[in-house]
Amino acid sequence: MNKKIIQIKNCFLGHGYASLIGYHKLLEISNHKEILILRNKNTSPIFTIEHEGHSFSPLPIFPVEESKLYQSSLFNNVPKQEPISVSFSTLDNFNHKDYQIKDGSLASFMLSNDGIDTRLCLGLKQWGDDMLTTPFSQVQDKIKRHYISSGGNTRMGYVNGLSLFKYAVDKLNPEVLDYANLEKVDIEKKEVHTDDYIIKYNKLISTVPIHFLLDICNLKQDHNTNYASSYFYFFEYKNGFNANQIIYDCDFKSDILRIFSVKDNFLLAQLRSDKHGQISTEKIQKRIQRLVPSIKELKFAKELFVPMSYPVELISTPDTLDSINVLKQNDIIPLGRFGDWKYSDLHELDWSSIV
Repeated sequence: MNKKIIQIKNCFLGHGYASLIGYHKLLEISNHKEILILRNKNTSPIFTIEHEGHSFSPLPIFPVEESKLYQSSLFNNVPKQEPISVSFSTLDNFNHKDYQIKDGSLASFMLSNDGIDTRLCLGLKQWGDDMLTTPFSQVQDKIKRHYISSGGNTRMGYVNGLSLFKYAVDKLNPEVLDYANLEKVDIEKKEVHTDDYIIKYNKLISTVPIHFLLDICNLKQDHNTNYASSYFYFFEYKNGFNANQIIYDCDFKSDILRIFSVKDNFLLAQLRSDKHGQISTEKIQKRIQRLVPSIKELKFAKELFVPMSYPVELISTPDTLDSINVLKQNDIIPLGRFGDWKYSDLHELDWSSIV
């Protein structure tokens, strides 16, 4: 079968928030006709999901008020929101002295900072026992940037249950091409081959996981590709927990990491992902009721498991670093949390590489 050939100046591989915000950034120097986004039609980006006629954003991805991104034109005419209210439950059933902790591990790093018992309790619930022995260098880097540095980090919440990023990128209306199979990227010819198309590009910006990109580019890699997952239960309720509140659950015996009020009548509970499929909804309901005694008529709605959420180690190995250099020398730019394997937020990405 003859494939249709498309010539484009800037091509995005991947259809997520990073690609869409990158698309907005490119519009500073390009026009819509010069930019194309390739989207795998077999997978859907988790921007919005539905429950009994109500739309909501399932993942807690929030803009930072102090960031250049939030202050940029992307958020012009986007509904403004008050900062998220954050609180912590009492630290219970946890003592870091009960654990054997290896030097250089994420747990060791946490203990070197003041007031870390609470974070270590929450860290073990989120990352599991591996953090007692392994560096989790990306997580260490994130803690330094967000919790130890003095930089502002005011998170802006949901509007009507939708992420502000959703409101922002919905205005873009980019040109999107769907594919069922991605066959290869020919670096020398600057071509992306799908089942139906050959896309000839000047620049390729990839937000797909870096190990997948290197595979389809036939390049060597030797980096640590481990990542952590996320697990959520969603609940309806009548009232008693106002929108845009977060409570971190510091009882180590609880399987809840934190709860978010997505709306005034809808919340998500982020759970220990290492117990995926093993947690009863009744147990979580009882714990939420303890955390928010005022909540009324709490009812389980649905669950969501996201296998790939957080890179855990920095890329520092020679083959992968050499391959990334080859990509960049051939106008292929890895971008995004998994595109360049950095546990960063959207406003922290190096947009200068694509504009």
